[in-house]
This record gives sequence, structure tokens and C-alpha cells, in this order.
Amino acid sequence: MTAQATTSVRFATDDEIARWDELIEQNPDGGIMTSARAMGEIKRYDRLEPRFLVVEGPQTVYALAHEGRVWLGRYWYIPLGPTCDDLEGMVAAMREFGARQPGLLAIKVEPHLLRTPERIARMEATGAIRSRDMQLLTHTVVLDLTRGDELIMDFQKKLRSSIRGAENKGYRVERIEAHDATEHDFERFYELLRTINGGKGVAAMREYAYYRLFWGEFAKTRNGRFYFGYDDDSDEAQAAIFVSLAGRTAVYKDGGSRPTRSIAGGAALLLWRAMQDAAADGRTAFDLCGTPRPDLMDDESHWYHGVGQFKKKFGPVVSYLPSFDIVLRGTRHRLWEHVVRRIEWRIKPGTDALR
Repeated sequence: MTAQATTSVRFATDDEIARWDELIEQNPDGGIMTSARAMGEIKRYDRLEPRFLVVEGPQTVYALAHEGRVWLGRYWYIPLGPTCDDLEGMVAAMREFGARQPGLLAIKVEPHLLRTPERIARMEATGAIRSRDMQLLTHTVVLDLTRGDELIMDFQKKLRSSIRGAENKGYRVERIEAHDATEHDFERFYELLRTINGGKGVAAMREYAYYRLFWGEFAKTRNGRFYFGYDDDSDEAQAAIFVSLAGRTAVYKDGGSRPTRSIAGGAALLLWRAMQDAAADGRTAFDLCGTPRPDLMDDESHWYHGVGQFKKKFGPVVSYLPSFDIVLRGTRHRLWEHVVRRIEWRIKPGTDALR
């Protein structure tokens, strides 16, 4: 019997969904923000419904799919998953299970494995169709928290000096667990996001309601943490970051700062404190949540150039597998992709997750 024949997919039970954030830590990649139960609620904001799946085979994987509905059927998107060594068995099982779901046109998957030509070839050999990179976290900087305080020695020398300089000059760090944060904390964080880029805000910035929902859902599951930084004795923060703690990989999800500062290095110090705290909580990795892809890191015209230059000071950029579409109903899928979508989305714009 082949490995593919022993792999299957099913919907999670109510008990498994209730323990979801605990279970994703058992995934081969240890679990990450995109697999968290909170994300299922957050993506309802974009008219996507959560589907909690369990892939059972040589390795068990708890995978969160987001379901989008279009005129001709339904789509599933599984960000950074399902992740397992048996790519062939996973794709075959997803294809078989998906074909039994009424009206499901395709499943977009992106196993959270480092990108190599061999792995891409294996995915393509299954008949899955390569898609564009969907996630910001596809190209990113990931730090090994198991190195403890020695991790700082991997940072660029100037960054280490900047962090220590901020500490020596009395830069003040306030840590707030997301479940203890107030509406005022949410609002002042959002204002710091808006301060960036001459008042235009961070790249791809969304409205306050979305951030309020995002932070609030991770607060409910006690998997979020805010850090505010102060370079004087006032109560006005100079910088702030939000870190998600679901799974064994902590993720630096959001960050903002004011352009004027009396102490340099505050933002880097906030991240270093967040890494130390995450390690103390048992997290094994810290993802800086996205950079330009490696060949575009030095392209000054790239929309994420400045952020990428800052993040690469912490460590090298790594790339994970791109997205792949497992097409289940070819004729209807092609009709929607090439004809109907353009018409439908003129009337009701669709979510980026289905593109």
C-alpha cells in the first residue's frame, strides 16, 4: 500500500475545534498564526467561512481552510498549509475529499515548507497548478528562539549596538497582553500605524474595524501581545508592535512608530523583548512577517523595500513554497476564472484569497 492510499481528510470534530490552538502545535511545522482558530473568525470579515480540516496519514495535520462563495461554486484556501512531508499523499487526499464536497471548484494549498526546486517539482507532479505567492509570510525572516539570548549575536552588528544603546538610554517598554488591552490601547496602536509613511500609514493598511477585530480575536484566545515603547517620561508611545502567539511560531504581525524620536533603536528593542518573552513562553521560532522576495530585496521601488531593509538586519530572508491550486471541477473552474469572475467582481468585488 502506498503512502497516498493511507492519507485521508475529514472535517474536525467539535471537540477538536474547541482545542484547535492546542492541536496545531502538534503539526509538523508546530503551528503558526495563519492556522489559528482566531483567523477563522477574522476572515469572516472578508466574507470567508472557516472550515476546520484534519489530514490523517503518516503525519496528522490540523489545517484551517477559508471558504469563499462565487456564482459558480465554492473555493477553499488553506494559508501556509497543510504542512507535511508526504506532499503527494496530502494532495491526493485533498483532491479526493474535495471532490466529495458539493460545488467545490478548487482548493488552494501552500505547505509551510522551505522552497526548493525538488519540492516545487513534487507538487507540480501531483497535478496541482502553481499559483502566485499569496501570503506576505511566503518570503520572510524567521529566527530560532531555541538559541536563547545568544540569538542577538546573529543580528547585524549595528542593530545589536542600536538595541543596547536604546536600553542604556532608558527606552521604556510596556508589555500588554492582548486580553488585558483596552479600546484605548487598540486606538493608540492604530494611530501609530497611521503615522508611518508621512501619514499614509503602513503598506496595504486597512480600516480600524479590521484591526480591532484581528487584535480582539487573538485576545479572546489569549494568543496576542502588545508592546509600546517610550523614549521619554510622557504617556505618548513612540512605537508599538503586536505579536501573535498561536502555535510554536510567534509572528510580528503589526508595527508602527512616529517619525521623530529622541532615542534611536526603540523599534528593534521592542522586537528583541518580544522574542525573549516568546521564547520564555515556549515558542521555538519568531517570524518577522514578510519581506520582498530575495531577488527584490534591494529594489528601492518595491512597496515593501524599507520594511524589508529593516527586517533583514535580524537575519537572512527565507522563502516557503508558493501556492498551488488543486482543481476539482475543471470546466466550471475555467469558466469562472476566464469569463464569469470579471463580470461577477464588477458587481461584487471578491476577496484577494480567491485570486
